[in-house]
Amino acid sequence: MVNSFFQPGLSVFQAFKGLSLTGRCILCDAIGQPGLDICQGCEAELPGLGPHCRHCALPLPSLDQTLCGQCQLMPPPFERTVASYLYQYPVAELIGGFKYNRHLSYGKVLTLAGLNRFVSAYNHDLPDIITPIPLHWRRRLKRGFNQSEHIAGYLSKGLGIPLLTLLKRSQFTPPQQQLDAQQRRQNLKGAFEATQVLEGQCVAVVDDVMTTGATATEVTKQLLDAGAGEVHIWVLARTP
Repeated sequence: MVNSFFQPGLSVFQAFKGLSLTGRCILCDAIGQPGLDICQGCEAELPGLGPHCRHCALPLPSLDQTLCGQCQLMPPPFERTVASYLYQYPVAELIGGFKYNRHLSYGKVLTLAGLNRFVSAYNHDLPDIITPIPLHWRRRLKRGFNQSEHIAGYLSKGLGIPLLTLLKRSQFTPPQQQLDAQQRRQNLKGAFEATQVLEGQCVAVVDDVMTTGATATEVTKQLLDAGAGEVHIWVLARTP
């Protein structure tokens, strides 16, 4: 359940108001909102996900469908995917600047502006634990930070869910961007390990973008083997 972090009648975003001074919008440089460096107009134009597959969040043409064809034929091991946005302009550019150019404010804006989408995706209790997708130490050293940890930290604070490190990256693998779906799956075989024994908890695994679901599938297998009851995937954006 959403805990007492929220006051009755307040949205998730409103709960963050007053935590920092008003800044400038990261998209148009107008005055931002209190505690969030994006103006109301630009926030309203961020591309929402719309109708999508319950399992993998792949965009679907209508609300009449709940599962994509692939998930009907071969359901993934994770129970569901929640994504705030479509991976298209300007979300794609903001995530790229956050991830590769260390514009940490971009990740903060996208996460906090999308908090209500994570709450509204659930009719009942939220997951028990939040955990980020880990980076291999070599890639983390080069990048200087793990973007998934930043996103997970904001989600944990905003939703009142414990943040735990339940995974480690045990193998260094080539970047996924230039690989097709089959190559991505092969590339990640044995790349992750669970670090703790779980006792039936529902775990939300946090990443920045879902493309083919190869990473989500591999980490879910490890968490289920470690005793997780369910695994949900939480991402900022889903590729069309």
